[in-house]
Amino acid sequence: MKILSNWRSVRLWETQVERELHRKYSLRTHGILIGSFTLLLMWGVSALQMHLLHVDSLAVRYFLTLGVGYLGYLLVLRWWAKRLVEERGLDLNVDAPDFEFGGGRGGSGSHGHTGIGEAPGDGGGGSGSGLSDIASGALDVAGGADEGAVVVIPVIAIFLICAAILFGAGSLVLLYFSWDALLAVAIEIAFSYVSARAAVRMAREGWLMAAVRLTWKPLLGAVICAVALGALLDHFMPQVNSLPEAVRVLLKKR
Repeated sequence: MKILSNWRSVRLWETQVERELHRKYSLRTHGILIGSFTLLLMWGVSALQMHLLHVDSLAVRYFLTLGVGYLGYLLVLRWWAKRLVEERGLDLNVDAPDFEFGGGRGGSGSHGHTGIGEAPGDGGGGSGSGLSDIASGALDVAGGADEGAVVVIPVIAIFLICAAILFGAGSLVLLYFSWDALLAVAIEIAFSYVSARAAVRMAREGWLMAAVRLTWKPLLGAVICAVALGALLDHFMPQVNSLPEAVRVLLKKR
């Protein structure tokens, strides 16, 4: 039962460090500061691409901006968490037993993939005249849709643009302003310090894997929404060079 005892010791140590961090710092405020800095960094990267590098495609510009912003976020997160752990008064002098087993912490979560296929319709029993009626009706609708498409397509485009903005902004807020990643990285850094002091031999996921594990999903959502938004603007509003300019054009058309 030594393994179970060691795991209990690790969990107890992590709980102590987490409580100490919550007691000494307002992690929510720290998350807001880190998120604000990251957004400023992204704004600077986007402005650099637009004014100096003359990147015309909004989809490419948004993709590069999010990539650079995420790298900057990880670096700031690492530096910030290290400062929290090294801050004088944080008690890390807890018992660290001699662990002799492997296994990452929280890094082996299983993700179920559910394949949902489209069931083919039962086409048996359909008469040839019925199919011809459906085909002719579809042709009539397509022939009369030219005039309506002039109105419908811009409305759909505006809806998709607004949806991409809302979902993308929500993903960015969840990604950069949450303090969960800051706490996880701080605990991993604190564990590395304890490992250097004691004979601790336990496989951990490390600060980088802990940060990526908590942030890759909102990052993926933000990238998909941002690239889709840029592609929509590039296609339907090729004359605009930024999102604020696209908003002004849409307001003028109302």
